[in-house]
Amino acid sequence: MTEAREDRRSFTHVRALMAHTVEGLIAIRCDGTIRLMNEAAQEMLGLSRSDVVGNPVAALRSPALVQALDEILSSGSCPEGCSVALGVDGRDLRCSIATYEDEEGCGLVVAVHDETELTRVRKRSEAILASTGDGLIVYSADGRITFVNPAAGLLLARDPKELVDTAPDLWSLFGLEPEDRFDPGSQGSQVREVTVEEPTHRIIDVRTDPVIDDHGHYLGFVATLHDVTAEREIGQMKNEFVSTVSHELRTPLTSIKGYVDLILDGEAGEVNEIQTEFLGIVKENSDRLVDLINDLLDISRIESGRIHLKVQPLDVAERIRGAVDTFRAVLEQQDRAITVEVPDGLPRVAGDPDRVGQVLINFISNAIKYSPEGGSIWVRAAEEDGFVRMSVTDEGIGIAEEDMARLFTKFYRVDSKLTREIGGTGLGLSIVKSIIELLGGEVGVTSEAGAGSTFWFTLPQASPDLVRTPTVDGPSQVGGTVLVVDTNTEACDLIQTYLAKQGYDVLVAHDSQTAFELAVAEKPSAITLDVLMDSGDGFDLLRKLKDTPMTAKIPVVVLSIICDEGKSQRMGATGYLEKPIDRDRLVEIIEDIVGEVASPLVMVVDDDRRINDLICNTLKSKGFAVVAAYDGREAMVAVRHRSPDLVLLDLRMPVMDGYEVLAELKSDEATHDIPVVIMTAYRLDQTKADILRLAADQIAKPIDEGELVQRIAEAVAHAPERQV
Repeated sequence: MTEAREDRRSFTHVRALMAHTVEGLIAIRCDGTIRLMNEAAQEMLGLSRSDVVGNPVAALRSPALVQALDEILSSGSCPEGCSVALGVDGRDLRCSIATYEDEEGCGLVVAVHDETELTRVRKRSEAILASTGDGLIVYSADGRITFVNPAAGLLLARDPKELVDTAPDLWSLFGLEPEDRFDPGSQGSQVREVTVEEPTHRIIDVRTDPVIDDHGHYLGFVATLHDVTAEREIGQMKNEFVSTVSHELRTPLTSIKGYVDLILDGEAGEVNEIQTEFLGIVKENSDRLVDLINDLLDISRIESGRIHLKVQPLDVAERIRGAVDTFRAVLEQQDRAITVEVPDGLPRVAGDPDRVGQVLINFISNAIKYSPEGGSIWVRAAEEDGFVRMSVTDEGIGIAEEDMARLFTKFYRVDSKLTREIGGTGLGLSIVKSIIELLGGEVGVTSEAGAGSTFWFTLPQASPDLVRTPTVDGPSQVGGTVLVVDTNTEACDLIQTYLAKQGYDVLVAHDSQTAFELAVAEKPSAITLDVLMDSGDGFDLLRKLKDTPMTAKIPVVVLSIICDEGKSQRMGATGYLEKPIDRDRLVEIIEDIVGEVASPLVMVVDDDRRINDLICNTLKSKGFAVVAAYDGREAMVAVRHRSPDLVLLDLRMPVMDGYEVLAELKSDEATHDIPVVIMTAYRLDQTKADILRLAADQIAKPIDEGELVQRIAEAVAHAPERQV
């Protein structure tokens, strides 16, 4: 009796709890009759408890719910997370079904939730998301799509309703192959640019963001699709506009700059002092205009991803010395000091030699310009956690803290009386930042107004796998025939004047057909080619020259107002030079090419740069073309790039010694005929006598100039003909 009273008291407590909960609750016996239904369920379902309790589940009068309950009761199992959605009297209800066990057996309990307000909020949110211009795709944690807005459907050319409740890989929707995909839920926010061609060409930025709840549980992710086609097209139009305007300016500047230089050199007769002064002003301002155009084109190349970087291991001290030497004359005129502090043994860095030089020259030039009262300048380098840090410090006007944050942005210039007097575009530091970041480094500045500035940048240390490709230098005195191909007659005349002054015979062609016919008939030592030809694309001519056996080996130097060095090299061009033409650089390129073609080519392999330079200069003065390698790996890269007539080889070198080089050369069918002359100041390793016997000759250090030239001439004379 006491136990029954306790059961009734416990049941009373349960009934009290059920009566006051906002969630509807229904209990069903194992035989399918309804045992309990609370007031909330009665109110939500619009049923009377007296008509329901004690009756079969059919009394609930909701076909979807009744069918689900019957199926569960007949099968004896309830799927995890089983629920049924109902619409009753304008309400959105969700009935969650679970099992329970008591002394009677296994029954069911139904929890009824009123999701009307939740549905209203969801529909409102979906309406907002549906009206947004960006496409949205929502994925659940199990990889199923739960929502797609109309904008996403338009971008994908798919019906959003067909995508919902399916489980396609996100990237497959854009036609990406498996190897091009990644899991959007495996990382944080990510952005990827994809291109779709159906129904129309579109460029889309796809941003994926994982959805995480308050407890850190992953709920899925949201993909945001932003159509950037118009932005990319506008960017392309801007770049094309900048390129077109810059190119159109380069054509007249080529003539202005070139002919002013010739007049100042006295090529048109004697020039008096006043004329020299006025022409100097013209030259200075034309150079400034060229610098401006180059800056604009650099920005255009960087933004469009067309900048051509030739990354190789660089000697930091050598780069710094070269940049500092550019300003020696200016500093001497101003009676100012520049101090270089570079420690010995600094590791080499990975970088483009021309671009790193451009950065250093920019920093040093600014240090000079913005130090109006004089003062010293320091250029330093130091190793730093896998990088090398280079810096330029001055004692100039300094930079205020509020200006430093924007200093490396495009077109920004510190506003001061001095900066207005000096002028400039504000592009230099922006270009510097882009170049260094493309090379994997960082750039920055420390400064204080009135107390000088330190501009610095870092570059990663060169990996052992990165090897420099040595270049060829022609002999000191060369001559030959050069074919100049250019539609612009003024540019043709200018180039012809430059080269004729150096002793070359010059042929001229103003169209592709004439150029090709002259190349076949005359077989010039080199060709200069403007790839913008009125009568046809100059690249077509370059391809034709390289595809024709009679002209394939003639070196071609592209001289052009367009900036596509990479394409020129891929198509077989030997050299590349932008207009306006730098006369000295043009002559240097032609001398090296023609000298290389006309003269025996000797590779000098020695890690001692002073000895290497001395030998190279000696050989060049005697009519040889040379290529300098500073270790064995560089030598092997250079040999594969251009086979020399002879290798002059030091035995003791880092990275790859002379014994290894000799063995590798002689074991390769493509290089075993190249004669090798050994030079060393040490006793030969007799344990490697078999390798040493492969050499054509031996010369002991210190080297006698006359003996060296004689030995090399004899070895070259007996060597097989070199394939260029």
